[in-house]
Amino acid sequence: MEWMRRRRRLDVAAGIARIELLCAPSVWASLLTRCARRYGTAHFANGLQQPAGAGLVRVELSGLELAELMDVAARRGRWWSLEDPPGRALCRSVYQAAAASIDQLGPVEADTAVPPITLTAGARS
Repeated sequence: MEWMRRRRRLDVAAGIARIELLCAPSVWASLLTRCARRYGTAHFANGLQQPAGAGLVRVELSGLELAELMDVAARRGRWWSLEDPPGRALCRSVYQAAAASIDQLGPVEADTAVPPITLTAGARS
């Protein structure tokens, strides 16, 4: 069942200490705006973005922030959402990229160190 898989992914994501999101600046601005509408901006990524070369930015996220990002992307990526078609496509792309990274981890114990993860979204060459 898709909702159970999504819930497990969010649980795993929330337990990650740090993840790096590599994306185009416009993609990050779009994602930040969408997440701010749902969760507010009090703690989301605290503006920790750094140039990563090739016109991309690298943003450090906590596991909670990743879970929030995935939640917003999953909700707004559905065909019946009020999001415009390009926004839905972006959200689906972000969720799928995050889900692929999470699925590679498998079940993670609380005391297990998670290797550094770089999530690339909206930055295909």
